[in-house]
Amino acid sequence: MNKPLWLDNYDLNNFPQLTNDLETDVLVIGGGITGITTAYLLGEEGYRVTLVEAEKLLHGTTGHTTAKVTLQHSLVYKTLIKKHGINKAQAYKDSHIIAFNLIKDNIKNLEINCDYETVTSYVYTESDKYINNIEKEYEASQKLGINSFITENLSLPYKVKCALGFKEQAHFHVVKYLTPLIDDFSKNDDCYIFEKSKVFKVKEDNNMCHTYFTSGVKVKSRHVVVASHYPVNDPHNFYFTKLKPSMTYLISAKYNVEFENADYINVEKPIRSIRTHPYNDERLILIGGENHQCGHTRPDVKHYSNLENFGKKHFAIEEPLYRFSTQDFYTFDNLPYIGKINPKSPQIIVATGYKKWGMLTSHVAAILARDLITNKNTEYEKLYKPTRITDKLSCKFFSYNLKSVGRLVGGRLKKMPKEFDVSEGMGKIVSYKGKKYGVYKDENSEVFIVNVVCPHLKCILTFNNEHKTYDCPCHGSRFTYKGKYLDGPAIKNLERINFRDL
Repeated sequence: MNKPLWLDNYDLNNFPQLTNDLETDVLVIGGGITGITTAYLLGEEGYRVTLVEAEKLLHGTTGHTTAKVTLQHSLVYKTLIKKHGINKAQAYKDSHIIAFNLIKDNIKNLEINCDYETVTSYVYTESDKYINNIEKEYEASQKLGINSFITENLSLPYKVKCALGFKEQAHFHVVKYLTPLIDDFSKNDDCYIFEKSKVFKVKEDNNMCHTYFTSGVKVKSRHVVVASHYPVNDPHNFYFTKLKPSMTYLISAKYNVEFENADYINVEKPIRSIRTHPYNDERLILIGGENHQCGHTRPDVKHYSNLENFGKKHFAIEEPLYRFSTQDFYTFDNLPYIGKINPKSPQIIVATGYKKWGMLTSHVAAILARDLITNKNTEYEKLYKPTRITDKLSCKFFSYNLKSVGRLVGGRLKKMPKEFDVSEGMGKIVSYKGKKYGVYKDENSEVFIVNVVCPHLKCILTFNNEHKTYDCPCHGSRFTYKGKYLDGPAIKNLERINFRDL
């Protein structure tokens, strides 16, 4: 089924929509792991905290993750040492160890049963080409004091040339972990959660924050934490130039080949992320990968099928029980953005750019947001500062933005079919009288037509037939086939078109 493992057969509490103006000490925007953890920590500090979510808690990126709790972020440490120096690389590692300990403390203190398992986390290669990269990452990890080792012997059912293992890492059931935090936070009389409450603008004036919702209500607060995956209301900070969107696909299935219960990810492409999880007295394997930039995939590429074929070949998997996908954002200097959104708005804190390692980095963000709001001394503010300059001193930064301009122009010049006819369950982009439209036909033969000009910067969207979404190839905005906004810098829905009006 096209549903994530973590949200199946798991009842979550429903929370009301925000229908009246209110005042609070801290408004947290985003009901994923960052927002929930931040709200929970600030509630413990005695603040009046309001958490708002545009749709439903945990149904965004958090509910569609691999749920690996690990310091092993592919080959990050050798890159951090090279780009930022040993001290900043050490600070990155140390902040994530603090985050790791917070997760373990929460599990202990709240007596959370979330299928937490301590495992080794491996990054490996099947190619001689990448052995040197893994060896250099091992050297970097040793310099930073990480409990790591290098090996050629993994229990995977195919030959590995080299692997780096980090000991005493973990994985868990992310929804089972966060539900007790939500419940405990909700018991506080001064803390509130609202769902189906979409923000469209946040501004700061005289050290007070004013947040406006699409429903017309307003919230006044001393602080705002924007934990909504992409910074909402971004007209002046230009985060769309500093964040590269990337899609990942996952399947989960029963399997029939024994191997070590550990976490695995390879270096070369195509990416293959592997872990297992307990399921009804058995275990399922989770296989992820097929990474691509949002809006950059051909209609004929079958990402889920590629993962399934890999699983059948090596792990003798059965028909997948779950298929799901997610989008995350990369920065260009390998450090997330966590901190004050800009010097003129110090009361607004943003957290994003986790580069698919959000289980721990979310807790780094929550701790740093708490410390900034409570005026605690923190050595990590400068490291993760969203307005730092190192993120722009990169060829990748200029390349990405030049290509975005090219796609903005090229999308308008690209020839599209003129026929509106499309098979059931499929969508496409068509040209008609000088304009471009998206056409989708559902399984009941109902046709949905939308204007496929992205509301953000007017790029022409593409259609992803595996997700049934319109995706922006420029900056990663995503919409349902009915035009409803899902993610990215465009916060508006697409215009729905009546065929008769054409």
